[in-house]
Amino acid sequence: MIMTNSIFPFLQESWFVISWYLFGFLAAVWVTYDEFKVNTNVNQSLKYGWPIIVIFFSIIGLVLYLSTCRPFGIKNKTGEEAKEYHHRYVSPQWKKVTGSVIHCVAGDGLGIMTAMVISRLINLKFWPEFCFEYGTGFLFGWLIFQYTAMKKMAGSKRQAFWMAGRAEFFSMIPLMLAMGLIMRFITPQIAGQSPDPDTLTFWAYGALGLFAGALFTYPLNWWLVSIGWKHGMS
Repeated sequence: MIMTNSIFPFLQESWFVISWYLFGFLAAVWVTYDEFKVNTNVNQSLKYGWPIIVIFFSIIGLVLYLSTCRPFGIKNKTGEEAKEYHHRYVSPQWKKVTGSVIHCVAGDGLGIMTAMVISRLINLKFWPEFCFEYGTGFLFGWLIFQYTAMKKMAGSKRQAFWMAGRAEFFSMIPLMLAMGLIMRFITPQIAGQSPDPDTLTFWAYGALGLFAGALFTYPLNWWLVSIGWKHGMS
């Protein structure tokens, strides 16, 4: 408790939360433009995943995009040259896995945060809220993000549906575990109670939970990419 009180109190400071999300929104606008106008060979599903991540992860999300998905000098490349240049840049395993994690957290996180807003508005207790967030995050990740990506890997829509569900099932477990630990042990110690969606603290701890989820799910995504169950960055 001493450690959490000494590390995380700034998450309740309005100057920090507003600055964090303001930078995130502005950076997400730039990333969206860059993906569709300059760095156009980004995986299609990641073109929608990166802006979501950058909003929540702010400067960390932008650094991840620049260091793992945007080759320096890509604006000077066109056609097949740009495609090959981007492919070489994202080919290292750690970058592939980063893309897989971004894809996972964007879909799951969007569902989780949506469910969290609803849960707080209707005053759900911890375990009903946790289960509701888990189910919503799973469905968002499976049906919107994973299925879209798997259609390019599968031979049929049925196979893509199965492959997407399989990948989502495994990658969701550590992500939601991290979110649950933040909700159960850290947030109450700092905020005193589960914050409501109309408070800055709610969005601060939402971002913290998603970031912890990204760290927790990274090793499992490494394995999923290695065995070909997820596609990674390219």
